[in-house]
Amino acid sequence: MSITLPANVSATSQTNNTASFEQKLNAAKSSQVLVEYLKESGKSAINEQELAALANNTNGNVSSEVSAAASYMVRHEDVFTAIETHDVAGEDGLSGVWNLEWAAAGGLEGSSVEAIAAMTEAFDRAIGASAKITEITTESKTDLDATKQRAQN
Repeated sequence: MSITLPANVSATSQTNNTASFEQKLNAAKSSQVLVEYLKESGKSAINEQELAALANNTNGNVSSEVSAAASYMVRHEDVFTAIETHDVAGEDGLSGVWNLEWAAAGGLEGSSVEAIAAMTEAFDRAIGASAKITEITTESKTDLDATKQRAQN
């Protein structure tokens, strides 16, 4: 099956848009996306296993935004825990829509949980960029070294 993109949209720009969306995710934005998904699905709560299934999106039946938001929560267990326990004393791995609405409205804003999640995301992006730079420079060096070798007799 072949997909034809509009003349003004390239596969690279779509990939960049998804990556850009994922880079802008935080507790509030992820929560908002999940609130919208849950309401559209007629669900009142979500648990950790459902989040993991959404993040993996093995069936491909959810949007990339929903998958990215769920992925954010899976990567930042402490964020999900803070959201699901903000109105109860104990952790049960289940968060109601009202908890996610609280987080979407900025409930975690300025908290240490949000700050740690933001730092983790920044470090992960930096490590990814560093790995890509290392890959590119290693390939370039290998190509350069290959051109400098003398022919063997």
